[in-house]
Amino acid sequence: MSGYHPDAALPRWTDGPGAGGRWKESPEDFIVEELPLAEPTGEGEHQWFRIQKSGRTTLDVVEALGRAAGVSPDAVGYAGMKDRWALTTQEFTVQLGKPVTVERLAEEGYTVLAVSKTRKRLRVGQLAGNRFALRIRDGNAALAGERCERLRQSAMPNYYGVQRVGGEAPLQGEAILRGGGPKLNYNQLKFTLSAYQSVLFNRVLARRGRARLAGDLDVDGVPTGPMFGPTMAWPGGEAAELERTILREADLPDDAWFRFPKLTQGTRRALWVAVDPQVAPIPGGAGGDFWIRFSLPAGSYATVLLEEIL
Repeated sequence: MSGYHPDAALPRWTDGPGAGGRWKESPEDFIVEELPLAEPTGEGEHQWFRIQKSGRTTLDVVEALGRAAGVSPDAVGYAGMKDRWALTTQEFTVQLGKPVTVERLAEEGYTVLAVSKTRKRLRVGQLAGNRFALRIRDGNAALAGERCERLRQSAMPNYYGVQRVGGEAPLQGEAILRGGGPKLNYNQLKFTLSAYQSVLFNRVLARRGRARLAGDLDVDGVPTGPMFGPTMAWPGGEAAELERTILREADLPDDAWFRFPKLTQGTRRALWVAVDPQVAPIPGGAGGDFWIRFSLPAGSYATVLLEEIL
């Protein structure tokens, strides 16, 4: 990418000029490592792998593991989707099938960091978070450091990133909830509906900003916002009125969330996230080259943090 262009439609929490710079010019500029919830048990019917990849999607790895084990890709588990244009490390499980060798995966371009067995399949969301190291080129390291300090003091808005709410997916999800839209397979349908729920969450957060409202429902002391659906818990007072206003403005049919009850059940999500980003100049590099290193909980987006810094 030649540079990063924040989405001006979503208010940011760090005002003033950003640090600028280019990022993701090569996969090695964007390093992501999953932080697992638990280690493999060492026994069980699932083969377990910790794999490093570059230039491939998570689903590419799923298909490669399925081929190597002689099983359907549906037998392969993973905790989260990772970027193609990045150097990423993540875990996978394969239920039964032939033993998958390190050599076989190396032939397909993957680096296997660890192999074991475990009792249960990995499922989406079963990770503590992700650790990031992002190289920025031709930016202002001093200004990036100042903005990181401001984020450490204020937290980061927990918007859904462009990976979720960009492109056609939210529009398709909205159309489907209105009774139209394209015909999609299960995974596509799940993603598009979630993308539209995510857009509504972003609208709530953009409207209220850092404000705490009467009636907020907190998790670990942080107010939550809506992923609308029939089983979602509602707040009270001002918080409820704001969320109902956003939902009214969407003008969805009364039965919208009941059309796909298993896919749009609804839940709540923290409105902001505590972060501790660190800036490190690159020795011997150009004067404006530096790393930003940080960790985020599962479901939070590195691109949102970058929008605050760059």
